[in-house]
Amino acid sequence: MGMTQTASRLTAKYGQPATLLRPGEGTTDSLGGYIPGPDTEYPCTAFVATFTVNEEFIAAGLMDVGDQRVLVSVDGLTIEPKTTDKIRVGAIMLGIVRVVPHAPGGTLFFWEVQARDLV
Repeated sequence: MGMTQTASRLTAKYGQPATLLRPGEGTTDSLGGYIPGPDTEYPCTAFVATFTVNEEFIAAGLMDVGDQRVLVSVDGLTIEPKTTDKIRVGAIMLGIVRVVPHAPGGTLFFWEVQARDLV
């Protein structure tokens, strides 16, 4: 079984409700400061797994210890995840570092998201 089929099966079987949060359009205050707008919520299904620690990736700044691999199902999701979004899985809020679409043969099955704790 290929990775796409495995991920789709695992996401469907073990996935949990999650929410992608896209930043809303902000405004400026009277002093010229930026006021962010409210996030728009997009419900989705996600399966969370921990990355295997790769010292070379950490040294190169591509990964931090504790980064999470989140497989996000396309089923019912009306947007494509972006690195400016956040994802909430259960009570955990994560920032999105990287998004990789998995679309063998041109059919999108899921997004693999590298997510990191917001500090």
